[in-house]
Amino acid sequence: MQGSKISDKSHNQETTDLHKCISWIHRCTPDHERTNLCVLVTGALGGRFDHEAANINILYLFSDMRIVLLSDDCLIQLLPKTHKHEIYIESSVEGPHCGLFPVGAPSGSTTTTGLKWNLSEAKMRFGSMISTSNIVHAEKVTVQSDADLLWTISLRNLT
Repeated sequence: MQGSKISDKSHNQETTDLHKCISWIHRCTPDHERTNLCVLVTGALGGRFDHEAANINILYLFSDMRIVLLSDDCLIQLLPKTHKHEIYIESSVEGPHCGLFPVGAPSGSTTTTGLKWNLSEAKMRFGSMISTSNIVHAEKVTVQSDADLLWTISLRNLT
């Protein structure tokens, strides 16, 4: 009989519960299947900022997996610098407000299409310019950067 396995990791205070969960998923998923995997983390945003920062850190620690942090009004995901990204906007539930910003390292060159205010080889870093308060202007947004970026987009209230 196959059943659930309970593993008490409460003694480990060096990582968050989310880190433990994603680590388990990462360990149990074969390398070739990780690119097709998408982990949606609900309730990941909108609480204490230190918890939100820890959740964003998970995106970087497990950058070979697609992890999406969700709140009631937005989502955040990592866009690794190793890819040119094509983001298909589901306008019935996403947008129009969006943003892109580097965390961990500055961007020397970021180029986008599909936004009201596109970036063309823009330099971004904290303490200088970051792309916030932008508007999705097309069904497809493309992003190419020399740095890992966080993509955030508003979610429409469907109630």
